[in-house]
Amino acid sequence: MTNMYDQWTGSPSLTVVLLGLATLTFVIIRARKPALDLPRFEVTSDVAKTIEEAHAQYPEDPFILSMVGMELVILPRSSIDVLKALPENHVSIKKHHHDVFLGQYTYMGTKAPEFDEAMRYDLPRNTLTVLASFVAEVAYAVEQSFGQPRAWTSFQPRRGMSRIASLMSGRAFVGLPLSRDETWIQATVTYTQDVTRAWLVLRTIPWPIRPLIAGLLPQVRSLKYQRRMTEERLKPLLETPSTQQSTADDAPGGDMLRWFRQRYPGNPTPKQLARDQLLATFASIYNLSNALTYLIFDLASYPEHIEPLRAELREVLQGESINKENIQRLKKLDSFIRESQRLSPPSLANMPRIVTHPRGLKLPSGHVIPHGTRVMVRAHTLNMDPLLWSNPATFDGFRFATLRDQPGNAFKYQHATTGTDNINFGHGIWACPGRHFASSQMKVVLAHLLLHYDIKLPEGAEKPQQQHFGLAIVPDETATVLIKLRE
Repeated sequence: MTNMYDQWTGSPSLTVVLLGLATLTFVIIRARKPALDLPRFEVTSDVAKTIEEAHAQYPEDPFILSMVGMELVILPRSSIDVLKALPENHVSIKKHHHDVFLGQYTYMGTKAPEFDEAMRYDLPRNTLTVLASFVAEVAYAVEQSFGQPRAWTSFQPRRGMSRIASLMSGRAFVGLPLSRDETWIQATVTYTQDVTRAWLVLRTIPWPIRPLIAGLLPQVRSLKYQRRMTEERLKPLLETPSTQQSTADDAPGGDMLRWFRQRYPGNPTPKQLARDQLLATFASIYNLSNALTYLIFDLASYPEHIEPLRAELREVLQGESINKENIQRLKKLDSFIRESQRLSPPSLANMPRIVTHPRGLKLPSGHVIPHGTRVMVRAHTLNMDPLLWSNPATFDGFRFATLRDQPGNAFKYQHATTGTDNINFGHGIWACPGRHFASSQMKVVLAHLLLHYDIKLPEGAEKPQQQHFGLAIVPDETATVLIKLRE
């Protein structure tokens, strides 16, 4: 732990101070909130194991999960249908994001109605345009990240996938030539890393002194720099706004920026547009980089899936690029991606909220969670529920393709489909609005890799292990696989 904080704070002495303050944080957290008459589980090391033990004892009841710098109530599956439709004045996802991800430094959870509207309405309505920009960029993005090795070559997927996600999302967001500018690429990748690292450090600092300490952290200074740099780079695009929408034929990209601008009553300021761009950057690049990394690990670890996936791609695509019509027929590819997400989700719990209604949140169990309480629904036990999934600990890449073949299930088990059996994208009115964007990008990247590259684990290696930081699940950044261009 100390080595991690030394690396992220840049100062061993500051590390000692931060770790010492963690204990004080616990005291302040508990002093600020009224005591809840719920079972409490302290996390010492293994968060997943703690959740499993708590769920085994209280499968239908909420419980308190207490971690360094954070306490929250973990809700049972029965709460999903309650949370999914409640408005912000009852339970707030924005307040949760602002508090947890330190919105005053990261923009997360800040008031951004133009961003929300563009993501919830414009992005889903323009899947064809966005998909075309992915297809146009994927060959360049993969070659820039992995090259064209003729012999087996070792590489770290997390690093390569960050670059691929930046290039492809950038093509859709800001378009050429900015999306391929090296300074821009590095800035977007660094921003997503710094948001996470700043959060992990700052959450250990008590609220009264957090503003005094935050400015000393290199990650917070970097976040401020990213804001200024993004504003400067977007200024020329505001001065000469594009009025032409890209089409599936030319796919110049940059449409997301245009959708943001159109949501403002007048021309937005560089600061407003930079905020929207940085919010979109974190939502896309961070989670996509992790998900794509897991997919590479799973391909290399379960190679029996590779040839069936290639056969499906050849049969469905018939030598053409992925488009809006044929992407729907890639059932095995979709299933493989969903199974990878089931076993390597972004978080052990999801549907985060802070209770904002004065009378609290009443659950089906009869419990009333008071105003101001942070809540999430247990996702880990849902993903591993043997009543939902046969042999849940076993990776079965075609599990969901088989389920979709059953009558009435054609659309139920798709990767981007949410429900009471899948909250990895959330569920309800605040389900991730970019989940179809993310799913399409993953399919385009995975299809390109399968058709043009061979991938395997190093000799004698096992599948890289996940790393847990609080409830967050991240891939091992240092893990390697072998890759080479197909003959």
